[in-house]
Amino acid sequence: MLQAGTRIADRYELTYPVGSGGMGHVWAGYDERLDRPVAVKFLKPGLAVEADRHDVVERFQREARITARLDHPGVPTVHDAGVFGDDLYIVMQLVPGTLFTDLVAENGPLPVPWVAAIGAQICSVLAAAHAASLVHRDLKPNNLILGPTGLVKVLDFGVAAVLDTDLPKLTVTGETIGTPTYMAPEQALGSSSVGPRADLYALGCVLYELLVGDPPYLADNALGMLHQHLESPIPHVADSRDDVPAQLDKLIVTLLAKDPQGRPDSAAVVYRQLLQWASAELPDLAKAPPEHSAADPTSPHRFPFGPLPRDTIARARPAASAAPASIPSLNDVHAVRAQALALADDDRFGQAADALQTMLRRAAPIYGQRSPEILEARLDYAGMLMLAGDFRTALVTFEQLITDLTAQYGPEHQAVRECRLQVATCQAELGEATEALRTLQDLLRESPDAEGFPLRTQMAVITAGVGQVDEAFQQLDALLADMRSMFGTDPMEIAEVEALRDHLRRLADEG
Repeated sequence: MLQAGTRIADRYELTYPVGSGGMGHVWAGYDERLDRPVAVKFLKPGLAVEADRHDVVERFQREARITARLDHPGVPTVHDAGVFGDDLYIVMQLVPGTLFTDLVAENGPLPVPWVAAIGAQICSVLAAAHAASLVHRDLKPNNLILGPTGLVKVLDFGVAAVLDTDLPKLTVTGETIGTPTYMAPEQALGSSSVGPRADLYALGCVLYELLVGDPPYLADNALGMLHQHLESPIPHVADSRDDVPAQLDKLIVTLLAKDPQGRPDSAAVVYRQLLQWASAELPDLAKAPPEHSAADPTSPHRFPFGPLPRDTIARARPAASAAPASIPSLNDVHAVRAQALALADDDRFGQAADALQTMLRRAAPIYGQRSPEILEARLDYAGMLMLAGDFRTALVTFEQLITDLTAQYGPEHQAVRECRLQVATCQAELGEATEALRTLQDLLRESPDAEGFPLRTQMAVITAGVGQVDEAFQQLDALLADMRSMFGTDPMEIAEVEALRDHLRRLADEG
């Protein structure tokens, strides 16, 4: 029986269940070898008994191959696949964010620029899939995630049919593949000619729901829903809201055409049309959190169409190893910090950062970003990001900490100085040498001589790293002179700087 802590392939540790779908159930996990979170999808228990096992296994294995073939940022990356006991599994990228079903439930109808930007991203994925002769066949809000940075991910290509195969009617339990609420008429009829335009029909249903708050057709059961798709007049978005451009309303009506030939020629065509309504500045969503949270340290990212409001719709799933789902106490915060330190002792820095981030997303809104306990946990989180090699996220996190620590304790506090130093380290690791040197120079101007010695050493290393070796030697010679004047000739620190200078000299001679 699968449970938290179960290890797969002597590599993947399951942490918490994520959800279930038509083909299987998904667990969040941890890749011990590469120190990263993953999603592990298993064949649903008992599924192979309900249908021909050979067909089920073939379909599940094809999911791994199909998804792995789609090299697109809007499709979760497939890392691995295999067998665990009697279960097949696929190891994939763990995608954070909000399912579109929750997005609409929490925000209601979305602003037109958001819908256009989201729809264009979905079209980008569909265009790549269709170019690879793949049809999703089950596009719906529950298979779409909007991530914290605004990137849309299209999930579950496992029910896709490869256009040039003879398996268009492949099923698990004798039912037509797809979800009735979003199913194209030809797909509902079980046609063998279901192609890319069936995905465009489903896209029309999704766009309609994002704009109106409800799908285009409603019915009490699946049969009634299929009848609506086949026979009912196509609804107009403009009948439900008056701020939708007429041409966008017309586009959605075209996507919902009963005859596939009446729909747009391709996802690429729809992509180009949607771009005209995706504004450079996207408005805040109605129920978005009021301010950016340092617990979810995403810097300002951009759609292909413009900047996103920070942290507008990020959602975190609870980690099984973190605090319970109830309101976290400060004891829970301390417990997760201790757990993160224990994980770090095993070099599991990425997992430690994930545990801290999950806890912070829940606890920071309760206790405040600048409460002492939360600030300490945020410092731990930033440090774990650096140890995990995620210098970009660490840089943003340290910059946010500088602002909040300064407001809480003043600019001269040691923690503020330490964060500024770590900012320089991150900048240097990211190749931003000019910015790193500027940060260190600002710190050096505020430091007494002895406290400035390590800063000067770091500046010399960065200077050498950008090819200015002679200048780095001069900096180290001046530093050694000052250190000897203050300390004499014995301290270990002097020997370390001398060793660094000699090392740079050897590298220069070898170069």
